[in-house]
Amino acid sequence: MREPPSLASGLRSRTVRADLIVAVVLAVILTACWAVRDWAQLAWLNLPDNDDMMRLAQVRDWIAGQAFNDWTQYRVAPPAGGPMHWSRINDVGIAAIIVALRPLVGAYGAELAAVIAYPAMLFAAYLFLSARIARRLGGDAAGPVAAIVAALAYPANSLFLPGRIDHHALQIVLTLVAALALMRRPDARGGGIFGVAAALSLGIGLETAPHVAALVLVLGVRWIRDGRAEAGRLAAAGVAMGGVTLLLLAVARPTLWSDRWCDSFTPASTSVTLAAAGGWIALALLTARLPDWRARTAAGAVAGGAVAAFALLRYPACLAGPYGPMDPFLKTAFLDHIVEAQGLFDHRALSMGIPSAGLIFAAVCTAIWFLWRRPLRRDLALPLVALLATGAVITIFQVRGAYLGSAVAAPFLAQLIVAARGAGRARGAAVAGAWIASAGMLYLMVPERIDRLLAPQVHASLMVHKSCNGGDTWHQLDRYPAGVVMAPMDRAAYIVGGSHHASVGAGYHRSNRGNRAMYDFFLSPPDAARTIGARWKVRYVAICPGDFAEIEIATAYPDSLGAHLLRGAAPAWLEPLPLRDTGLRFYRVR
Repeated sequence: MREPPSLASGLRSRTVRADLIVAVVLAVILTACWAVRDWAQLAWLNLPDNDDMMRLAQVRDWIAGQAFNDWTQYRVAPPAGGPMHWSRINDVGIAAIIVALRPLVGAYGAELAAVIAYPAMLFAAYLFLSARIARRLGGDAAGPVAAIVAALAYPANSLFLPGRIDHHALQIVLTLVAALALMRRPDARGGGIFGVAAALSLGIGLETAPHVAALVLVLGVRWIRDGRAEAGRLAAAGVAMGGVTLLLLAVARPTLWSDRWCDSFTPASTSVTLAAAGGWIALALLTARLPDWRARTAAGAVAGGAVAAFALLRYPACLAGPYGPMDPFLKTAFLDHIVEAQGLFDHRALSMGIPSAGLIFAAVCTAIWFLWRRPLRRDLALPLVALLATGAVITIFQVRGAYLGSAVAAPFLAQLIVAARGAGRARGAAVAGAWIASAGMLYLMVPERIDRLLAPQVHASLMVHKSCNGGDTWHQLDRYPAGVVMAPMDRAAYIVGGSHHASVGAGYHRSNRGNRAMYDFFLSPPDAARTIGARWKVRYVAICPGDFAEIEIATAYPDSLGAHLLRGAAPAWLEPLPLRDTGLRFYRVR
């Protein structure tokens, strides 16, 4: 017997409140614990990742008056600046907190509050969405369980740590919104929500383009199968996605607008998004004239083929991928050594591979079990299956796929835990086993401890990196007169975000000129390096033990300036400057 609408609405409101309370409480407790643990770094605004530091610098520049659509970081590769590929969409929330709190607690207090509160708010949203999806998938008992599993879901949860203000957390939230929209009944509201979330995610960056494409495929398959029942959702998705993209073009089109790049909010991405949105609207309008699934399949194939042909013919640079225009030497020396850009089986250390894939593997196995056990839920689960499969495939080739892959694991794993509660005599062991399989942090902690014993050099190199970037290192640099610093990639973002200095190079793929100059400087003999430094008006040089280890500088470039500095043999034209309690070496050019 179906419940009256008023009763169903009341029950829904109660479950929404319950999920929201669980999500907020978990987010507050874990954020507080993480903040206390990391306070020694947070207090100095030393954020966890290079991208977080550079994001803070970008937000400060925007608040200080740089245009919303000017993404250039002018303290990278000065004076022209380093071209960035980050849109300002993610900056809005961070900047709003800073601007609101600055009159009350000052600039430092406002920034500290923002780097803690912003990830926490996104974390609560992520936990809430995981709970809602799990309830939709398997019933009310799965909601709070999914929130807890999501809170433990490594590596996704690492994107919500205090200080993690980069855009990936927001993209995870938007992707879950899009997935949940496709788990609603097929109406215009669900299509509109999907279109807005997908367009915003693509407007932030193209990292989620494969996931959006997977959800679009789900939308298309349902339209082919159900025809008129899905036409309204398809049309609304097209209108919303196209409308948001046009709005972003009107207010957020970046000053660097070139067909040369296919890596972010670019002519290629926006044109293809608008073409796809137009295609959806056209297909929805033609649905009445497409009598069966065969006709709709043919029409969808024609529309999809036309969009693909347009993209490849109009923007051939996209065939080379997002890093196509990057200097070939930089691809070899820098890009190929970025851990997140490497494949799953490229990692020799357990603490690299298992944490990336462990939870996804558990979720894939659980999803197969769930689909076999609950055949009537297969269609409902389709958006989540598409995201999980996409994340798993990407992770094999680039471990950065594990972030979104693990982010969609919780709703499935929650079903396993709930089912284990009904295991009869084996209930205790079943529940314990289900929780162990679902606790993503275990996939991090156990291999990490093993690696400390079996691969101590991996742990040691991480400690050296932290010793250079931690404490008040950048505040000590800030006391010296402002100038251009020549520093390796891993230091540049901290120099820009943690001091008033500029950096020639930085770990961002569009900045070919500055990045190549940095490598040429450190890999050249001291006299040649001095000439390069003079060309860039370099005032300081910074280096940390362990820098350039990935290219084996000591053996491949034994006579280079970098090798000399790492041996402690600085040339006469570099004057060592005193720094305390840090591994960083800092020199002034005489």
